[in-house]
Amino acid sequence: MKEKLMFQNAPHVRQSESVVTMMVDVIVALVPIYAMCFFYYGARSIMLGLAGAFICFALSALGSLALREKPVPDLTPIITGLIIPLLMPANIPYYVVFSACAVAILVVKFPFGGTGNNLFNPAAVGFASVAICWPELVFSYPAAMQKIEIFGETTAKLAQSPAYSLSLGAVPDYGVLDMLLGSAPGPMGATNVLVVAACGIFLIVKKAINWVTPVFFLLPYAFLCILFPRIGGSAFDAFCYELFSGMTVFGAFFMLTEPVTSPKRDFGKIMAGVSSAFVVFLFRYFGEFEMGFASALIVMNVFSPIFDAVCENVLHVYRHKEALLDSFKKKKEEPEVSVFEEKTEEKTASEETTEIPKEEETEISENETEHEEAVV
Repeated sequence: MKEKLMFQNAPHVRQSESVVTMMVDVIVALVPIYAMCFFYYGARSIMLGLAGAFICFALSALGSLALREKPVPDLTPIITGLIIPLLMPANIPYYVVFSACAVAILVVKFPFGGTGNNLFNPAAVGFASVAICWPELVFSYPAAMQKIEIFGETTAKLAQSPAYSLSLGAVPDYGVLDMLLGSAPGPMGATNVLVVAACGIFLIVKKAINWVTPVFFLLPYAFLCILFPRIGGSAFDAFCYELFSGMTVFGAFFMLTEPVTSPKRDFGKIMAGVSSAFVVFLFRYFGEFEMGFASALIVMNVFSPIFDAVCENVLHVYRHKEALLDSFKKKKEEPEVSVFEEKTEEKTASEETTEIPKEEETEISENETEHEEAVV
């Protein structure tokens, strides 16, 4: 029986690992982050993650039934449902998480054909939608080391996040070590920078993500933060506050590297990483909301096909450079013919085709005369 080739967008791998193992690695990398959320905010953070994973999985199953797709081992809805609560505060109401998950699955994913066909990052669009609808809830962060109620209204003490302080041009009240260890207020999954970076390195070692995108995003972004600080003091303090606040590090490892919406080749990933650094920088410096990473990522998803096209053209030129050089040399060696000479040659050729010798003209006239006499 002949095997049929299937043409499908990412996620797909060209190694011994399967797509399922790659998704399992991402879920495993999210477990330590949720463990730290439980340490700082209690069991509500775990319930938010489970609720997000369940609603995304259920909506994805309904979407598959509506599209009449064959059941496949697809863990991407669970990953989306786990990422969305990590971008929000630990005291976020459950209905906000449900709304973000519904937008991610029913608006971003299945209208374009399901897994592997979405044009935008589902978690980024889901978060951006609820950030526009409920900004007073999405950007109200509880202080760390509080056990927030699992259900119902919360009575947690709120605190100002370092990202909000930077948006006002003020020095945050928390030190760099607080942001590294996760004791500063902010999105519950993005504040513990050390754990997030360790989980991202784990994904790189397991080859679940490519190291090119996060490295070529974080380095230019850090360079921009040093060149254009928003607060006074040393350049090192500005660099640490800008890089470790918000969801920058978390987004670099867990959102910017999504295989569906990111470029496919390394050269395209480099272009996407550097461009994303500039766009995130502009959104954070001039945007209305303190968390500009999600909005910047949505904008950059539009340019991923362009980066792929540029990459393929560059590779085509590189692979066929010898043939292209030979054709260029041949064209250069050919004698150039002026336009005047071409017109003269065409005119001469036309005159030769229409000119009739005099002897043939005399014979034709004599034949015509004989023919007339015969008729008479």
